[in-house]
Amino acid sequence: MRRIGRAVGAAVFLVCCAGGCSTEPGAGNAEPGAGNAEPGAGSSRHSPAPLPPTEPGIGLPLDAYETSPEEQGRSDRAQAALERACLARFGLRWEGPGRTALETGRRMALSRQAARLGVVDPEHAERHGYHPPPWSTYDPRVAALLDQHRDIPPAVRKVLHGLVTEAGGRPVPRNGCRGEAARRLVRGAPSADRNLPGRLAEQAAAASLRDPRLSAVLRDWRSCMAGAGRRYDSPQAAAHDPRWKRDRDPTEEEIAVAVADVRCQGKVRYLPTLVDVTAGHQRELISRHATGLGRLKRLKDVRAENVAEALAAQPSAPGPSQEGGRDGTG
Repeated sequence: MRRIGRAVGAAVFLVCCAGGCSTEPGAGNAEPGAGNAEPGAGSSRHSPAPLPPTEPGIGLPLDAYETSPEEQGRSDRAQAALERACLARFGLRWEGPGRTALETGRRMALSRQAARLGVVDPEHAERHGYHPPPWSTYDPRVAALLDQHRDIPPAVRKVLHGLVTEAGGRPVPRNGCRGEAARRLVRGAPSADRNLPGRLAEQAAAASLRDPRLSAVLRDWRSCMAGAGRRYDSPQAAAHDPRWKRDRDPTEEEIAVAVADVRCQGKVRYLPTLVDVTAGHQRELISRHATGLGRLKRLKDVRAENVAEALAAQPSAPGPSQEGGRDGTG
């Protein structure tokens, strides 16, 4: 069952991350006051709700050039393993980010993937309206729980982030052990524009809005919604009704609109049309940007090889069993 999070504007609904290890995950998603918010449903005061067992969303052609949520999770684990090994050279012991922090990159990627097509799942509409699911980083209550930089001992922090040039008589790598680990994961990879897939996704989304096939479906959707007593120009307009932002949790009215929205989407075949039209425009753009995307695909493949090597070299690395608890000594 797909669990699709909060709808975003049609012109940007296909933008995902272009890859790379998330060193400061979650911070960019918090909204003002999020630090004082209560956790979302299904979470505790110290950990967010569990991630869905399977990746949500629907595949599109440009996904082949993006970092998937699972790949992001493996990359972050490899980054942490390399950071531990680097710190050990300086006599510093650090177990690395706790479990919640270590899964943040994957959680953010899953959240973006779930949100990019808007609310299209009946179960989500009935439970959450246009609000994000309780595990999503688009919920500020979840984002507030994802700070991975708490409780790092001062001695570790200095070497990890390269705040000093020397420690224990040894030179500290450029940008610290974090920088060294990041460079190691792209060793042998070509330079590439990691933002290219996102820009192309935006272009494909904009072209889809002008496509007569989607325009015809949206006319039928508006007629269906009017029959239900709801007047909006598009599913995105319904999702962005300013009334939904007033409450932390979905109101009965929001849920009623979301349920009508998804029901009308089904009647007019909105989702399959949107996916087919968008995929077609993405394939056209892929053919026109084959060189740049080819370099990015090679970078992605080399990074995956380096990630696998780093993880294989750490068979007995300590698991992230808790947040904090690092003594910073060997």
